[in-house]
Amino acid sequence: MRVHERCVADNTHIYSERNMPVSLVKELIEHNKYEKIKCAFITGGEPLIHPDIFEILSLLRLDNYYIYITTNGLQLKEPEFLVKLLGIGINRLAIPIYGSTALIHDTMTGVAGSFEKLISALDNLFYIKNKYNLQTKIELRLLMSNFTNKENIKIVDFIVGRYSNIDYINLNGLQLSSRTTSYENMIETSLIESRKYLQETVRRISEYGIKGTVTGIPICILGEEFKQLYCQRKNSLQLFPHISVGPYMTSVEEICYRQKTSKEKGEVCKRCKYYYECEGLQQRYIDKYGFSDLVPIE
Repeated sequence: MRVHERCVADNTHIYSERNMPVSLVKELIEHNKYEKIKCAFITGGEPLIHPDIFEILSLLRLDNYYIYITTNGLQLKEPEFLVKLLGIGINRLAIPIYGSTALIHDTMTGVAGSFEKLISALDNLFYIKNKYNLQTKIELRLLMSNFTNKENIKIVDFIVGRYSNIDYINLNGLQLSSRTTSYENMIETSLIESRKYLQETVRRISEYGIKGTVTGIPICILGEEFKQLYCQRKNSLQLFPHISVGPYMTSVEEICYRQKTSKEKGEVCKRCKYYYECEGLQQRYIDKYGFSDLVPIE
């Protein structure tokens, strides 16, 4: 299930002030109580500003859900908030970082001071996790974009230098929202234009011995030498069908049952031996670039 607020991919969009009601979460939990695999991906926008987020997470934890939250991390700068969140028993926190300096990161977020707040939040997060030996996994996410591609290696160095016990570093392909307007001109780039920087970034992650993952970037772009970064992809695709819940929904009847990933594969993909490990491409990317960037690994 998903809780929505704000994302850098559409950060010029004004979101509705409506939030998913707790009553719907209770209804969903009851509706799915006999499922063998219970996993809640809490994403957005920014889910941690939901006024009832602690109640929602506590309900999920009581019903033994695996809880995976994607957040900009800024709420974690408040120690009381952070301790309360971790005390619930979050399984995994994924937090994007767009620069190794405030200049780059704040330009991407469009929020002055966001880098300083993020680093304060991460310092708190790692300190509390280490002090109390908490099992919450921390994933820091890098973004493939025209603005950050050259910066990503510096970000990896920064992360490892400051947070040496990071659990995962994820390299995330650019996923533009349909709500993105002029902002996309700064960040949009093709896979071929990005390839050299993407390869350098994942190579640096591997050199540090950090567990790396890749999302939204076909394996043929990085090359077969990085196939280990995709080892969990085939299993992750088995998460379908699943339910997707938005803030505008108020009852179980409104939820969306997704049967497959929103990404698509072309005829060229069928010749690749990693067909089942690969997600494919976002429709907006296909509309602009097609599948011409892809060369199947045979």
